[in-house]
Amino acid sequence: MRVGRPWTTFGRKGRTRFALALLCGAAGCASPGGDDAAPEAASRQERPLVAEGALRSPHAVDSLLSLLDQTAAVVEGEVTDLRSEYSPRTGPWTVVTLGNVRAHLGDAPAELRLKQMGGLLPDGRQRVVSHVTRFVRGARYVVFLRNTGWSLSPVLDGQAFRVESVGGREVLVGAEGGLVSGLGAAGVRQTAPVFETVDLTGARPALRAGVDVTALPEALGREAFVSLLQNHLRARGLTVTGAFREEPIATASALSVPVTPTSGQAPAKGSPSSQPERDVPPGHP
Repeated sequence: MRVGRPWTTFGRKGRTRFALALLCGAAGCASPGGDDAAPEAASRQERPLVAEGALRSPHAVDSLLSLLDQTAAVVEGEVTDLRSEYSPRTGPWTVVTLGNVRAHLGDAPAELRLKQMGGLLPDGRQRVVSHVTRFVRGARYVVFLRNTGWSLSPVLDGQAFRVESVGGREVLVGAEGGLVSGLGAAGVRQTAPVFETVDLTGARPALRAGVDVTALPEALGREAFVSLLQNHLRARGLTVTGAFREEPIATASALSVPVTPTSGQAPAKGSPSSQPERDVPPGHP
């Protein structure tokens, strides 16, 4: 498989789902990255987006096979930069730069830009899309990249696992703070949360209060996890295919996306949340 530019994806299950038009405008125009970054950021943001008709459509990730079917590459890299870009046409985006990239499955260049919906607004508020992965600045990750069109994130179904050291051993940590423990028919298995979740600043989260590092469940590090993936594919005669694309689709289809209530409370039964994102005032993580 050859992966080339333009590169470019999408959702997590188990939460309330809501269909909406994903790409929307926002009032005002500014570059939160500062005056020096504004021309470059604006130039990148206003480029024509990838034509939707030329890409595979995403579908639900409800099994290990559906996960692998939509995977262009599984890469490992270090978060060298986190920055916001804003366009009045498509709203705020957070761009995660992965450096020193190593492709475990598929192909990838030495540096990747992962552009995800959500980020700083011109008035200082931050738009948060509930199921888009938050990355930790300076951390190393193992990431699944999509081979389909996308509108929110090129990270496939939130499958981005942070490398941590706990009790002298390396582990992979999921978005909710659980440890990667293996593979199953439903996908990547994870334990109950051990770490706090990542906040909006991208700071490295701490272990949860009361966690006993000497009694943690079995967990996998990078090499063991990748080896398990490779063995699974080899045993079934499968391979990852397709190309990862850096830009979102040109037109926003009404896609079913998981959301969390803005109040932090569970919605009433039969009344799904109508907000897939929320705006956070400055100074509120």
